[in-house]
Amino acid sequence: MDLIKTAKELGFSDAAIMDTKDLVFKPEYRVFCEENRCGNYDLNPACPPESGTVEEMKKHAMKYEKALVLQTMQEYSMDFKKAKVAHNKLTEALAERMKEDGKTDLLLMTAGPYKHNSCMSAYCVDAQMMADAVGMTCWANDDKVRYFSQILFHD
Repeated sequence: MDLIKTAKELGFSDAAIMDTKDLVFKPEYRVFCEENRCGNYDLNPACPPESGTVEEMKKHAMKYEKALVLQTMQEYSMDFKKAKVAHNKLTEALAERMKEDGKTDLLLMTAGPYKHNSCMSAYCVDAQMMADAVGMTCWANDDKVRYFSQILFHD
């Protein structure tokens, strides 16, 4: 399966594959969870503290060799919550296709917690550095909001 082509056919704006070893984890980002900026801290099992320490989550992620980086873009005028859910549903759909294709051991890092999946923020992944590594724009002075997720898999 051509993962990039399949991702774009599903509706992602962009997709790229990178080595998981090139992800940058910033433990100091955990404070955003502890400040409960998304409202899920200590409420959702996919969120800290129940999801694990930064070190535990990084160790889990590093068991995978590859990361499929997925992006959607939405207009600022759209409902952010609905856009994030739509992004995560696409991520989930792509993961199901990957499983049907034989890649059954996957780790999803979603855009905000989604079902039993922790978000990239809980893993403390630096989204800007990830986007830069694969040639995607994370932040821009335009009318777009960009959402990212990842599907980690074995090579």
